[in-house]
Order: sequence, then C-alpha cells, then structure tokens
Amino acid sequence: MRITVTIDDPTAAARAELLAWVDRHATKVEVDTEWTLERAERYYRELPPRAARILREAVRRGGYVPAEDLREEGKGLQGHSRGLTTALGKGVTAGWWPNGTKPPMDYIGPGYGQVRGYRLRDDVKDVFAQAIIKATPEGDD
Repeated sequence: MRITVTIDDPTAAARAELLAWVDRHATKVEVDTEWTLERAERYYRELPPRAARILREAVRRGGYVPAEDLREEGKGLQGHSRGLTTALGKGVTAGWWPNGTKPPMDYIGPGYGQVRGYRLRDDVKDVFAQAIIKATPEGDD
C-alpha cells in the first residue's frame, strides 16, 4: 500500500507530528525538493534588495550575471549574496521547502570571497523567471 499526503502550509506542530509518525512507520520517504512556482516566488520575496537584484539580473541575462555588472560605483559586493543563503535557510526553518532543497544559484569564482559572477541553475531558470514576473509589480525593476 502506498500513502501520499499533501498538507498545504502545515503548522509547526502538525509538521512535527507528521514527521515523527513518518519516522516511526515509513519504509521509504521521498522528499520533494523541487523549486515550484510558489516556492520560487516566496524565496524571491524573502530576499533583501541586493540579493534579489542578483537573482533578477541572472534571470534577465539568461542565467548568468558577471560580478562587475552588479558593482555599484565605488562599492564591492561583500554581503550582497548572503541574503541568497539566508533566505534558503529561513524557508527550511519555516517549512516552506524541505531541508535538502538546493540553492537556485551557484557562485562562480576562485573562492575566498572573490566572486566572478552568479549562475542560476539551468533546471530552475524558467520557474524563477515566472516567479519574478509574478512577484514584481508592473514597471518595477
């Protein structure tokens, strides 16, 4: 027998009870870590302005934005991408998406804080493009 359960926006208590039950009784658990339109829109709305700009620019440019195109005159990019990671963790904690959901963007560069650019994963380009359109009022950039 197979049982499929879908609960939209469960409370923290309901989620904890369900996960405890699953832990006791399930032989196999499949977790849906895909970026849906709803998840992508929520993620985008949770981003601080500078991180949202990174994602928005990557979508506009077909998936990649060079770091130099994000720099404002006389300013570096330190802290710009922190919001991308913070929003992902916040969504896991809030139960908006499961732990194990992959970040939608990859940082390109040699490491040590030297980012050359940001790449939106190919498998999420379309859903994030739709999410940004849905989340952005007409005329806003």
